[in-house]
Amino acid sequence: MAMLFLFAGLLLMPAVASADPSEDTHNRAQDFFNAGLALWDERNYEGALVQFSNATTTDPTNIDAWYYQGLTFARLQRYEEAIASYDNVSALDPSNAVVWFNRGTNLARLNRTDEALISYEKAIELDPEYAFPWYNKGNILADSGDYPAALTSYTKAIELDPTFSLAWKGKADILAKMGRSSESIEAYNTARAIDESG
Repeated sequence: MAMLFLFAGLLLMPAVASADPSEDTHNRAQDFFNAGLALWDERNYEGALVQFSNATTTDPTNIDAWYYQGLTFARLQRYEEAIASYDNVSALDPSNAVVWFNRGTNLARLNRTDEALISYEKAIELDPEYAFPWYNKGNILADSGDYPAALTSYTKAIELDPTFSLAWKGKADILAKMGRSSESIEAYNTARAIDESG
C-alpha cells in the first residue's frame, strides 16, 4: 500500500504575534503577509511565496509568514526550502509541535527518514495528543519493515483520534503483512465505515 504522508493543514497553526518589531515594520510585513494569504487562497503559490518572502525579509520575527512560506515551498515541492522556513519558525517558537511535524513530513519527502523520525518524535514530545506525527511515524516504520513498531504507531494515532481513517488503513495493512488476517479485515472495515460516514 502506498503510504500517504500528511502535512498539517492551515487550521492547525496557532496564530502567534510577531516578537516586538517596530509598528511600521510590523504593519508593512503584515500587509505582505495578507497579500500572500489572498494569493494562497487563489492557489497562486508562486505569487504567495513572493509576498511571504517579502514579509519575512521585512520582519524576520513574523512567525506566521515563515510558517506559510514553509507551507508554500512544500506545495511547490521545494522541500529543502520548506524545512529551512520551518527551522526559522522553530527558532522563534521552539514549542510548536505542528512545525516539527511539517518539518518531518518534508524530510520524509526527501527520503531523509531518520531525520524525519526525529522531527516526529519532537512533535510528539511537544504534544503527546497529536495524532498526525504518530501516523506518519508509522508510515516510515512500515516502509522500513519494522512492522511491530509501525503497528504501535498506528494504534497510538487511532487511540488519539478514533476517526482517523488513514491510520486504520495503515494498521490494517500492517496486520495483513504480519499474517493477522481477521484483525486486518476488521481494521479495513472500520476505515471503510469511517469513510462512508464522513
